[in-house]
Amino acid sequence: MELYKIQFLVENYFGYKINIRCRQRHLVDARKIYFGLCRDFTRYGLAVMGKTLNRDHATALHNIRSCKDLRQTDPDFNRKYIALYKQVNALKANNWIPKKIIIPKVIHPGRFIYGTKKSIREVFNKRRQITKQRDVLH
Repeated sequence: MELYKIQFLVENYFGYKINIRCRQRHLVDARKIYFGLCRDFTRYGLAVMGKTLNRDHATALHNIRSCKDLRQTDPDFNRKYIALYKQVNALKANNWIPKKIIIPKVIHPGRFIYGTKKSIREVFNKRRQITKQRDVLH
């Protein structure tokens, strides 16, 4: 299950975009449901889930926990969550194929792989040949 499909279903159910910066209750509840569904149906990490809505991992974790608490205390919120859960589950049953998560590797500029060498400093030090020592030059 892809995150954008869940986001599309939540936005269609509520009728507005959920990735805007606003603290109105109906938007906050929609985001909580989105993060709860993402946790239930995907294996993505918190940072990846948060980036889909321009949030960080801490916001995603807070929304997941709040969703769980609100489902136990607020019957209206629970009804909305269950309705969307059924929609996502139906979509998953129709064409769900587990896909490998491709995360681009970030290589620090100081760390490259040149054959068996792992550090660029080692590579450059090996290439530069010292002809004479400093005390020999003076």
